[in-house]
Amino acid sequence: LKRQTVRRRVLWDKTFLQSLNLYRGKSALQINPSPELALVFVSLAPAIPGMENRMPDKNGKKYQWEKKLTASFNFDGALEIAAAAAALAQGREDLVSGPDGNLPSCYRDPTKTGRDGNAKTIAFYRPKDQPKGPKIRYFLGITENSKDKQGSKIGISLEYSDLFKIARVMEEAALAILGWRKEIEERREPNGGGPPRNQPAKEKAEVF
Repeated sequence: LKRQTVRRRVLWDKTFLQSLNLYRGKSALQINPSPELALVFVSLAPAIPGMENRMPDKNGKKYQWEKKLTASFNFDGALEIAAAAAALAQGREDLVSGPDGNLPSCYRDPTKTGRDGNAKTIAFYRPKDQPKGPKIRYFLGITENSKDKQGSKIGISLEYSDLFKIARVMEEAALAILGWRKEIEERREPNGGGPPRNQPAKEKAEVF
């Protein structure tokens, strides 16, 4: 019982460390872990029209979380985002840019893993007009790819400090996912729903 209590406490501490919220005039970013699914969720929500450059009244809302776009990442996916954010934070675009010079992007189609929903593209972008001063900002965007090509797109501006935060949170989430997966496997084993103790579970694909 004592060991289980300590384990739960560690999970709660890691959950606190891996949560991140960034707020901008036009959008907001949330990164939240899911120990139950061994995934980490990245969500972007747009501001309510007319509230882009305003602060809400007391108990008022600024963002439309009901219209958020969410992407979920497993161990490998979380590390990919962490590595890209860390490289950009250090000004090393050369480490993550593709042959065409574009910054990292990820395309995921949930239907290929038997899930419902539209495919999404998650990518880092350069601003069209570079801001003056030494701090070059980037954008992180999530685009919903629908058949009628009218899918939603939400982006958020990021400064160097934001990139460091994202890199740290996603790296910690990736490491925690390994522990969460072990917990899930151990819970399944008594019911015969998991792999043998000496056989690793198959990696879960990202879900969107």
